[in-house]
Amino acid sequence: MKEVVAKYDDLAERLTKKPVDGVDGTLFRGISLEYLFSDARLPDLAKLWQALDKGGPLPSKPPAAASDNAPASRPHVLCNDSSWPRDVGAYQANTAADRKAYPLPGGGTGNVTPCAFWPDPKEKPVGITDKGASNILMVQNERDPGTPLVGARKLREALGERAMMMTADQGGHGVYPFGTNTCANDAVTTFLVRGERPKKDLACEAQPATD
Repeated sequence: MKEVVAKYDDLAERLTKKPVDGVDGTLFRGISLEYLFSDARLPDLAKLWQALDKGGPLPSKPPAAASDNAPASRPHVLCNDSSWPRDVGAYQANTAADRKAYPLPGGGTGNVTPCAFWPDPKEKPVGITDKGASNILMVQNERDPGTPLVGARKLREALGERAMMMTADQGGHGVYPFGTNTCANDAVTTFLVRGERPKKDLACEAQPATD
């Protein structure tokens, strides 16, 4: 793991100074994050890193920008959750702070987004408590780059006995039906078809890769 992080930092720094085939340090970080959203793309990511490390050529063109639907729908979730700063200076400060606190993704995590220009939410955030129906099954990959495990654990604690949580020892953002962990997929299928949850929180172990 240390070797991978060291290579990532090295490539990001080198590409910032001298891009390869149009890939600079910022684009390299973004591409790497995008590929991490699916374990199936890790071999392609490895080939890309190797090509960038050697100065090119790239094995394929960098992934194209997502369709308009994906980036257009995301602000409806993020921007409506809470009020966002309107001051450009706040985002400049956040970017500088995040660059130090989160060196892997870089300062982009604190940069300005469409939320800076979004109307304030019309409704207060919904409170999450342990009061209510006990019919929730949470599913979570252990190495999710988009919604980390630590957040799922906090939500599970807040819901109390209303929820059971199934974790899968795999990466990627989607658990079902995108992952290959049969333990996780079977648990979700049983819940959807029969309405039956595990009797307690379930941890699905990693499964060996198959050809």
